[in-house]
Amino acid sequence: MDPTPTDQSLARSRSIGVGQALVAYLFWGFGTGIYFKILDHVNAFELLAWRVLAGLPVMLILLALPPGYGRIRDAFRGRGATLLLSSSTILITINWFTFIFAVVTGRLVEASLGYYINPLVSVLLGRIFLGERLTPLQKKAIGIAGIGVIVFIWSTLSNLEGKGGGTGGSLIDLPWIAITLPISFGLYGLCRKKMRADAVSGLTIEMLMLLPFMLALEFFLAQRGETSLLKIDLKTDLLLFVGGVVTVLPLVAFAAAARRLRLTTIGILQYIAPTCQFFLAITFFGEDITPSKVAAFVLIWLAVGLYGIDAWRTSRRPELDAA
Repeated sequence: MDPTPTDQSLARSRSIGVGQALVAYLFWGFGTGIYFKILDHVNAFELLAWRVLAGLPVMLILLALPPGYGRIRDAFRGRGATLLLSSSTILITINWFTFIFAVVTGRLVEASLGYYINPLVSVLLGRIFLGERLTPLQKKAIGIAGIGVIVFIWSTLSNLEGKGGGTGGSLIDLPWIAITLPISFGLYGLCRKKMRADAVSGLTIEMLMLLPFMLALEFFLAQRGETSLLKIDLKTDLLLFVGGVVTVLPLVAFAAAARRLRLTTIGILQYIAPTCQFFLAITFFGEDITPSKVAAFVLIWLAVGLYGIDAWRTSRRPELDAA
């Protein structure tokens, strides 16, 4: 039997959704990392500021599209809406800065590890805060991922002890990036799940909340002579202004894909980004990865595999029940 027009349109919509998701994850995996690596001579705090200063105008243009600016008012309706939006703003700021710091200091491998375990952290947060039940495979995946993180931390500490005659390095060298990224983004997703704001209005509000602080931060850095805008070259200035597009483009593509695809499909595709980051770090950026860190990644990849199998089984269950 030939597929009906409805079947054809559904298949076409899913194909478009997969393409949009690939744009988002490949951009997050390659584009964002390369962008910040090119600007690694710029103060990390200034890079954070320009994500907002250059991104907000783009978001305001997108917000003007139907259904329009009324979404801002709707986002603040409901009990605790302001607290949720304020919390999500703090969390996304922490996440953005941590990733920027990871790239400009040559620690993208650690960042990719954090984004690998992010979905597992989200599952765990759902169990703790939303009362969602964990499947046996999810429990195993979280346990194996936890062991992987411990191995990675042990490897990092061992390397630090071997530096400078056993001085142990500094606190900034500890593997906090791999922990901060998934926890901050997991809690951010939890806040977004509970609020009324959609992707565009939510990010616009977050940037509006951050605007006075980012302006103050840029002014503070200028007073200390630590800004790069109009001081280095035209290329740097242009790239700082492009930061808004770098922030917004993958988000818009992701939001469009999320409307066309099942969450299970999105959940599997999201591992494209950390895989690209890992590949980028060890090939083009030349970051070192020790055998013990490889072992940690193998454990994380095993946990990811179990999570993927569980997600696939869950997506198949309605079909099996209907058979």
